Amino acid sequence: SHRCVPVCQICQNLIRCYCGRLVGEHSWQEPVPPLSFYAASGQEMEEDWSIEVHTRASPTNAYGTIDFEDTATRVCRAKYVRVAVDSKPEALLQLMLREWQMERPKLLLTVQGGTENFVLPPKVMQAFSKGLITAALSTGGWILTDGINTGVSKYVGEAVKVFGGHDLRKRNTVGITPWGVIDNNMDLIGRDVFKPYQPLGNPLSKRVCLNGFHSHFLLVDDGTLGKYGCQQGLRRKLEKHIQQQKIHPRLNQRVPMVCVVVEGGPSIAFTVLDYVSSAPPVPVFVFEGSGRAADLLSFLHKQTVPNFPPNLDADIIENFLTRIGDEFGVERTEAIRLYSVLQQCMEHRESITIFDSESDDQMAPDAAILSTTLKGTKASPAEQLNMALAWDQADIAQKDILVYGQHWPVGSLEKAMLDALVLDRVSFVKMLIDNGMTMSHFLTVERLEDLYNTPLGQTQRFLQHLVEDAKQTSLPAGYRLSLIDVGLVIEYLIGGAYRSSYTRKHFRAAYSRMQDNVSMDIYSLMLGLKSNSRRNGSRQDLQFFRTAQPYKRKVDSSLGDASLQVLFNFNDLFVWAVLQQRQQMALFLWQHGEEALARAIVGCKLYRSMAFEARLSSMYDNIAEKFKADSLEFGKLAVDVLDCAFRQNGQMAMKLLTSEMEAWSHFTCLQLAVSSCHRPFVSHSCTQTLLTDLWTGPLNMRKNSFMKIILSLLLPPAILLLEFKSEAEMCHVPQTHEAMLFGLDSVKSTPAPQATADLMSYLCFLMLFSFVVLVKMENRPSIQEWLVIFYIVSTAVEKTREVLMSEPRKLRQKLKIWFSEYWNISDFVAILLFLVGFALRWHSDPYRTAGRIAYCLDIIFWFIRVLDLLAVNQHAGPYLTIITKMVNMFFIVVMMAIVLLSFGVSRKAILSPDEEPSWSLARDIVFQPYWMIFGEVYAGEIDPCAGGNSCPPASFLTSFLQAVYMFVQYIIMVNVLIAFFNNIYFDMASTSNKLWKYNRYRYIMTYQERPWLPPPLILLSHMALALRCIYWKLLGNTEPGERELHLGHEDRKKLHEFEKKCVEVYFHEKNRDVQSNQIKKIRAIAERAEEMSVMVGEISEKVNCIQHSLSELDCQMGQLQDLSALAVDTLTLLTASDSLQKEEARLAQCRINPTLQHVLPHSWTLPHRSNTDCDVPTTERNNLMRLAQTIPFTPVSIFGEEVSIYTLEEAPCDADADSPSASFWSSKGLSAILQPLSSEEGSLDGGLRQGCRMLCTWAEQDVLKPGLIYVAKAFKSEVVHVWQKHFPGSTALQLCLREIQQQRAAQKMMQVFNQIKPHDMHPTPRFLDVSLVLWHSNGQWLTIERNMTGDFRKYNNNTGEEITPCSSLEDMLLAFSHWTYEHSCKELLVLDIQGVGEELTDPTVIMADDQRWRDLLFGPDNLGVAAINGFLQKHTCNLCCHRLGLKGQTYFFMKCF
Repeated sequence: SHRCVPVCQICQNLIRCYCGRLVGEHSWQEPVPPLSFYAASGQEMEEDWSIEVHTRASPTNAYGTIDFEDTATRVCRAKYVRVAVDSKPEALLQLMLREWQMERPKLLLTVQGGTENFVLPPKVMQAFSKGLITAALSTGGWILTDGINTGVSKYVGEAVKVFGGHDLRKRNTVGITPWGVIDNNMDLIGRDVFKPYQPLGNPLSKRVCLNGFHSHFLLVDDGTLGKYGCQQGLRRKLEKHIQQQKIHPRLNQRVPMVCVVVEGGPSIAFTVLDYVSSAPPVPVFVFEGSGRAADLLSFLHKQTVPNFPPNLDADIIENFLTRIGDEFGVERTEAIRLYSVLQQCMEHRESITIFDSESDDQMAPDAAILSTTLKGTKASPAEQLNMALAWDQADIAQKDILVYGQHWPVGSLEKAMLDALVLDRVSFVKMLIDNGMTMSHFLTVERLEDLYNTPLGQTQRFLQHLVEDAKQTSLPAGYRLSLIDVGLVIEYLIGGAYRSSYTRKHFRAAYSRMQDNVSMDIYSLMLGLKSNSRRNGSRQDLQFFRTAQPYKRKVDSSLGDASLQVLFNFNDLFVWAVLQQRQQMALFLWQHGEEALARAIVGCKLYRSMAFEARLSSMYDNIAEKFKADSLEFGKLAVDVLDCAFRQNGQMAMKLLTSEMEAWSHFTCLQLAVSSCHRPFVSHSCTQTLLTDLWTGPLNMRKNSFMKIILSLLLPPAILLLEFKSEAEMCHVPQTHEAMLFGLDSVKSTPAPQATADLMSYLCFLMLFSFVVLVKMENRPSIQEWLVIFYIVSTAVEKTREVLMSEPRKLRQKLKIWFSEYWNISDFVAILLFLVGFALRWHSDPYRTAGRIAYCLDIIFWFIRVLDLLAVNQHAGPYLTIITKMVNMFFIVVMMAIVLLSFGVSRKAILSPDEEPSWSLARDIVFQPYWMIFGEVYAGEIDPCAGGNSCPPASFLTSFLQAVYMFVQYIIMVNVLIAFFNNIYFDMASTSNKLWKYNRYRYIMTYQERPWLPPPLILLSHMALALRCIYWKLLGNTEPGERELHLGHEDRKKLHEFEKKCVEVYFHEKNRDVQSNQIKKIRAIAERAEEMSVMVGEISEKVNCIQHSLSELDCQMGQLQDLSALAVDTLTLLTASDSLQKEEARLAQCRINPTLQHVLPHSWTLPHRSNTDCDVPTTERNNLMRLAQTIPFTPVSIFGEEVSIYTLEEAPCDADADSPSASFWSSKGLSAILQPLSSEEGSLDGGLRQGCRMLCTWAEQDVLKPGLIYVAKAFKSEVVHVWQKHFPGSTALQLCLREIQQQRAAQKMMQVFNQIKPHDMHPTPRFLDVSLVLWHSNGQWLTIERNMTGDFRKYNNNTGEEITPCSSLEDMLLAFSHWTYEHSCKELLVLDIQGVGEELTDPTVIMADDQRWRDLLFGPDNLGVAAINGFLQKHTCNLCCHRLGLKGQTYFFMKCF
């Protein structure tokens, strides 16, 4: 900040320093010698005041947060700092980015315009507000303004209020404001403080307030006070420095800038010229219709021709110069200079854009601002594309950049695609793809690795942790992920036998060769020793690096070796988007390319596995729910697309499920869904139909089909009784080559007959095994036992075959996947236990007995295995699913075990204190407490002392402990277990069918992959498989026995086209559903509106009927009133005895009630006027009352207090009507009833009087209007007390009279002023009429006038201070005060002008302290000569003063001195 130093000689020669402060306001530390406020005669100033010489800088003492207190609708706070005018822009930008945490700007919108208040047309204000804020929010731009609460900055604040967000970091609206012009700026002093701020300034002050809807303020201090303009230099330097910053760390483009012009004074022309003539030019966006400078620029822009110098006609130039003078109020010389500046602006016409909000063909204002920024910066198309990319404005790029015929450098669009993917610009990726970008040419190994290694904070760390988990090792700092690492992560997340294409041998070999050759090329380039052979080899391998395809060497056909090609497509990019947690990008990429159904399932699986990994790691708990939601979204997409495909074509949809996909490890969609645990997908009707076809195979399962299958198994010739499906019906079912021919091979490859044969064989095995364990075991195995042994051994061989023939490469992975199934674990334990028993039974006792016991335990596992065979049944399967879920009650069992052990140990320790160490202690601890759970309480052992037995110490505690144990275990824990089972049953009852459908796949696939003979005959199938494998190995061909869906190239192409069509139909139906929902809502609203209109019509008819009935009733009542009035008149005449009594009765009606007569107020002229009241016939009065009832008005209840109203009336002094009029008071007070109101509009109290709003409920002779609101004012008690010595006895009355006379005098002068002012000065202000009121209840005198509604403003006060005018009305009212002083020959001066619009009230008539005017002193707020001198010093003549011929301020000042 800057302060004026004490050695400033200029400050010592002036009352007010050039810095704007008074001499006494300088904060000098050292004493100052006496000053002479005026220079001596003939003495000249030695030097000019300057900031550099006469101010000194000090560390800032004002920064922190402002809390704006008048913004009740939202919490508005802003960061602020007081900075020196010569601060470095680099330091300011670092402050804004680091300390204030503002987002780096991608666009700079500097708003220039008028600093004084002005009125914008509604359309212009709407376009400016919405366009500016939308452009800033959509691009992440900053808005720079002056930050004050007047002029264009106020409109920017209103725009932020209406269209801006609540987030302070996104409301990047920066105000650069002069410190010296801020009202109450001293309240902001403090270091890192929280300061409340009231942005309501004094209307008479020259300072301004800060706007409450800016987010940040730079308060520029140059040492001056009350002077504008010091911030412009710093603002321009800051703008230029921001322009030099990068729009994004990844992009080389600098931050673009645009100047938005709204209204403005003469300085705007120079500002625009500075912007458009700079290098590079700053585009200027002008809102036409906003007024003054903006309209002048718009007019001249339309009159000039592009690429030609401005050359206007002489009459146009003359009119334009006149317009400049009228707009800015300048002389012709200054107007010519401004015209020259505007012409220079038009030399850069291409950088200026005019926005006409009234035009119908105009684009949206935000789009127009951004298009102006792109075109006005004169950047290349690639740079413009970078700007649009940083803003995420694909529509503007499509319209203005990617146009036909545009030349693009090689690789520029590829770089734009890479940047769009990194920046997650979905709309740009779509636009580039629509314009011909293909993934097969764009994606390379290098680019894919760049995408995976993009630094994204938490996302990148999570991916690195996944790599560490997949590789079982820690990654060093700065490790760069490779595609092989990504492949390991994909395999780790999908699990099972899935193998990524990035981890296969051919890709690893090509990738390793590529890396080696690149390293060799770099080394050779460094040494400069490349040989031709190495150069050729490097070119070949670099071809793979550029296109992600291994270079295809030219080899002889005899070698029979061809290099494998690796093609990247949308699948690779989709997986990248999922692993990078970019859901919207993943959803977009999912729609493109082939195999959309598989991509949806893979996305579901990857997100689900990532959610599981995030839950395991405590560092990523916050993103686990997001992963789960994204997984559900892709899962729903897969189900919806499958449902759409099944409705389109059932067989093609099932082909989608069973066709193998090379890109996804040769998995089918059904296999991916099962490995992803996607139960809704597997339980879908299409999947279940396919599983049914897989189960039945070529057999046409109709009535009694199972009986025919059993008969065929028992009697092979009965196969002829079976019915088979046609080849067309089996086209979607995967089959082996042997099963392509119908017959025995078809039957044996069908799971249904296999399962039937296996079940029959298994039942026989159980019967034999039961027989073996039930009878005595001999020394040698019996025939039955040998059969059992053969069965179990063949089963063990089959299980071994399953493990070895599974898809994973490593044995460890094979075993891991195999043991992941519960029934495989059960089979392994059963086989192992049987083999142990079989080995023991060959020995003598006791080993043989141990072997037999092993047999007895082993048969339990084989009986339980029957449940798995029954699970395939539609009725038994769901119940088995529920039972499986109920078994999972580990934690409840643990809690029950804790309770059991706590009781068992304490009970055993108390009852048996002398036990020796033995294993029986463990049995005794658990045995009895366990059976107590089932109701066995051992009643005979509750009292250990019963029967004369010796009692161990504290044995009485056991009964108490048993009671507590039984309550907790039997009452609480058992019921909790029952409730647990009950809850599981009801939860699983609705989903068990889906779970069974999901588990059905495993049962069917188990039999489809097994040999067709059941154990123990399955050994024959094993030998046949071994022989066939040896045969094909000898032939050197691949064994054709794998089950797959055989599709040709054309069939696969048709399948992909069908899938793509289904995706399009799905989105079409989705959009149609959205539109239909909107149409339904519109129709519902229309129906409701129609019903409401009918109801309103019915109500209107009822109201008309009621009104008609009331009018008829009113006529009848009027007739009754007429008859009653005539009757009363007749009775009055009859009761009068003579004419004298009748005359007295008539006079009595016209006589004033004595209780309503009051002392008439004193005035200078009181000519009494006699009024004679005459009777109104009663009939006529009633007719008038009925007529009044037909006039609509707001009914007012007659409540309140009675008052008397006295008015000051006008009448000519002579008989001549043209003679001057004189004021006189009405001869009598008219009665009225006023009701005080409690208003929330604000206080009406002033410095001398108190005010209150009153509702007139009734008034005599319309002295007040009933139903209107008035303002009654009474002098404060302290004011009345002070003036009692001048007006003893009736002080309040005298003060009210003079106040009314004072307003009447100002009113008359205003009438004369309106008559003599020029006719083109359209505002016609006027003062309100004021009346005198006597309050009957307390005898208090008040004044009353009509209430004014609207924006109440005060234009000057009784000390001569005045506001800075910003409208013609304000200019006229300030000139009126000047005119009253001149018109009254400098004896009267009307000040304290205030009111609403053209309606004024409460003026102060200032009079010089002269003897002849002493008796006409107007009021207590007359400050006399002091007020006149203050006005002469502070008044600044405006255009109205000049047009009225009034002399300027300098003349007055010199005359006073």
